[in-house]
Amino acid sequence: MAANMSYPYAQSLTYAEFSTKFVWKDNSSKWFPRKKGFAIGRFTHVPAELTISNDEIKQLCLIDIDKILHSYGKTLKDYPPMPLATEVDSSLLIERVIREEINFNKDDSKKNVSDMLAIATPKQRYAFDKIIIAVYCDKWGFFFVYGHGGIGKTFLWNLMSAEIRSRGDIVLNVASSGIASLLLPNGRMAHSGFKIPLNITEDSVCNIKPGSPQAMLLLKAKLIIWDEAPMVSKYCYEALDKCLGDIMRCSPIYSKDLPFGRKVVVLGGDFRQILSVIPRGSRQDIIHSTVNSSYLWKFCQVLKLTKNMRLSVGTTASDQDETEQFGEWLLKVGDGLIGDNMDGESEICLPGDIVIPSSD
Repeated sequence: MAANMSYPYAQSLTYAEFSTKFVWKDNSSKWFPRKKGFAIGRFTHVPAELTISNDEIKQLCLIDIDKILHSYGKTLKDYPPMPLATEVDSSLLIERVIREEINFNKDDSKKNVSDMLAIATPKQRYAFDKIIIAVYCDKWGFFFVYGHGGIGKTFLWNLMSAEIRSRGDIVLNVASSGIASLLLPNGRMAHSGFKIPLNITEDSVCNIKPGSPQAMLLLKAKLIIWDEAPMVSKYCYEALDKCLGDIMRCSPIYSKDLPFGRKVVVLGGDFRQILSVIPRGSRQDIIHSTVNSSYLWKFCQVLKLTKNMRLSVGTTASDQDETEQFGEWLLKVGDGLIGDNMDGESEICLPGDIVIPSSD
């Protein structure tokens, strides 16, 4: 990275620390030291109707505290000085959950869509059109966007999210890992967002009751995006299928013959990367646990992205060649073309240019 050569102290920063000390300038395509402190963010749009009384704030706060205490086997009753939460109108809770997902500036979202479509690759544009048509033309769809790292999946998630929100609708972004969820707009972990049990089995269901705020959010959502899908068991998706089937039963678009209650769902990921972990499981057990071994897969349409977006970033020709060669090598490793494959195991010799020599 050029910043490491221009600013020696940048070499001592971790990946997470770097963005707190440097800022990217699009006009020059370079990183520069921050002149001001690290900013978490800023409000660009606050709806005028976003108001709540002090008593409602107090009750919602007590409810949140009680939920946290429940996870430790305690309740507010165990702490006598604390006031107890009274019954809060369920419509208030539902309204708060919905507000969190529609609190976006439509004009900003429209501009983001326009800017991103201008630089999208043909396959990204094809996937975008295919999914948006399924959402708004009542065609339904269950999609899997397949591609390795750097192929532009996160770009596509942001593009689709901006399109849905520019219309004032709700899109739910979740991921199988915490780090991946941080890259999604309003992203969260799938287990948290859908109340999926940690110890998942074939009979598991999501802990979401029909009529609850979470259920109403799922009912109103136009699209569900789930990143890093191969990382978790197929039973997670089957649990969501059963949950959405119950929730969507009262919807006019519901169909018992289609998965997810006929809600449009998009998964993404790369089966070359980390699959779900099966304790003491065999290779066959791991493969059998993936989403493409589920009864849901026969309904899925796979959309492939192939162009490495990282090569289009403003870098030198030598850096692009190096990135391309490394990307091709990773693909060969993932496809099992590197090393001598013996009973599913291989010894892989790392190229010298990616090995950090040991030092005393």
